[in-house]
Amino acid sequence: MDIKAELLKIKSYLMSSELPTDPTVEVGETPAVEHNFAEYETATGIKVKIDGEIAVGVPVVAIAEDGTEAPAPDGEHEILGVAKIVVKDGLIAEIMPLEEEPKVEVEVEMADVMPVVDITAELQDRIVKLEGKLDELMKKFEGMTKATEAMTAVVEEISTLPTAEVSKPASFTYLYPKSKQSANIDKFFQALK
Repeated sequence: MDIKAELLKIKSYLMSSELPTDPTVEVGETPAVEHNFAEYETATGIKVKIDGEIAVGVPVVAIAEDGTEAPAPDGEHEILGVAKIVVKDGLIAEIMPLEEEPKVEVEVEMADVMPVVDITAELQDRIVKLEGKLDELMKKFEGMTKATEAMTAVVEEISTLPTAEVSKPASFTYLYPKSKQSANIDKFFQALK
């Protein structure tokens, strides 16, 4: 139970002009009070809670950074985007509308402004040149596409051909030991003589 919040409820109840007229409420029994707190931020960065609509006599509670609540300090406070309020004893004493910044209108003669240069003709020339270059590039692209298709056809045709002829088994050759080889060579030379 937050004692400060309860004290604020009691204070707002006592300060309000709405006294219970219900005969069923017994003495000492506190009628239920509905609260509809809305949080706002002031121009100085303080967060405040106001119960219900912003009106004279409504309590204003300041919320510290650590979350503790206390009645708003007396003085003038600007609620961002809403209004300026004057707080006295934790209650709204006066409401003032926000001041709008005066609009300054500056008249500039057209002669003082930079002269407008008609560049449409130059832009149209550039567009025509770019269209010509685009046509050239498209023709080159079409030529490259045809060349790629031709190369693909050749590669596909080559891929269907056998890669090598069927090889025939080579005759078996026996290597003689060196001593036998030199003897055979000697016999060959003798036969030639």
